[in-house]
Amino acid sequence: MDNVINCARCYSLTVQNGKSKLCQKCTKIDNAWLEVVLNYLRKRENRMATIVQVLNATAVNEDWIYEWVRQGKILQRHFPNMGIPCPKCGENLTDGVSLCISCKGIMVRDLNEVKIGEDKSVNHASAFLVKNHNNE
Repeated sequence: MDNVINCARCYSLTVQNGKSKLCQKCTKIDNAWLEVVLNYLRKRENRMATIVQVLNATAVNEDWIYEWVRQGKILQRHFPNMGIPCPKCGENLTDGVSLCISCKGIMVRDLNEVKIGEDKSVNHASAFLVKNHNNE
C-alpha cells in the first residue's frame, strides 16, 4: 500500500513516490528551479560561485540549494564552493558527510572517552557486587 504523506513544501496530501517527500506539483517546481541553478553554475564564469552568489543571481530559496547539495543533485566536486557548512564549525563539507574531518575526529575522541568511562564504571560496579555478595 502506498504511503500518504504531507508534501514537505506545500503540506498538501500526496502519495509518496519513492524517497521524494514532495507532491507532483512541488516536484515540477523543484526540478525547474534546480535547472535554473545548474544552468547558472554550468557557465564557465560561474563554476566557482558560492551559495550566496547563486542566491543573488537566481533568487532560489537557500534551503532548497542546501537540500540539493545534500541529495547529490549539485555535486561539490564539480562546484567546489557549493558546500554545506559544518554545523559545528562552519567549514565547507565534502560530498555526503555531515561533519568536517576535524569535528568528526573530536566527536570520535569524545565518544571513546565516554565509552572508556562507562567501561570503568561497569567494572567497578560488578566488583562491588561480587565483594558485597561475598561479605554476606
